[in-house]
Amino acid sequence: MQRYWLFLITVATFAASCSTNTPATTTTVPPPLATLELGADGLGDVPFGLSPDDVITDITALYGSPDHDSEWIPSGDNIYGTCPGERMRAIGWGSLLTVFIDDGTSNLGGWFYTWTYGFDYSTNTGGIDPRELSLRTADGIGLGSTIVELEAAWGADLAITGDVELDTWSFISEANGLRGLLSGGTAEDTVTLLEPVVGCGEG
Repeated sequence: MQRYWLFLITVATFAASCSTNTPATTTTVPPPLATLELGADGLGDVPFGLSPDDVITDITALYGSPDHDSEWIPSGDNIYGTCPGERMRAIGWGSLLTVFIDDGTSNLGGWFYTWTYGFDYSTNTGGIDPRELSLRTADGIGLGSTIVELEAAWGADLAITGDVELDTWSFISEANGLRGLLSGGTAEDTVTLLEPVVGCGEG
């Protein structure tokens, strides 16, 4: 009889522990980013305004540790251009450079301000994609896109300027908020750098 009662107590205790009256706890973990998209307001699911820690975490999850980190330096005329704010930081994965600024008012410790794609600051080499990131805009424009492809994607809003003597060529699309550099001025010349129109000025 004693063993019988012990069995009943054990069953009752187990049933009580499985009661549906106890609310279940769940943890929602956002899915990892599949890729980045070049845009005037950020890099797809990594928009401008995020904290440096958030951006570094997201991109590192995709591509591993960065190749280049300037750490925080005074804003002003430097190799990254003339950025606003009191200080700036540039972090790069191959030829993708993310730029952060801080004017001393943000509780985020600075924020994601702009990006450039096409110049590797760890090797000081332009027009390359050493990590083979193959990043594109929503309409398919990226490094290696031809002027023909730019015209097809952006139409009459595309403006191309060049200096034949200096052999420097650039383009801009105000409607898309993007600009960049070209390998030349013929139809088959290609994009060698892309960046938002709003960013750091020339250094």
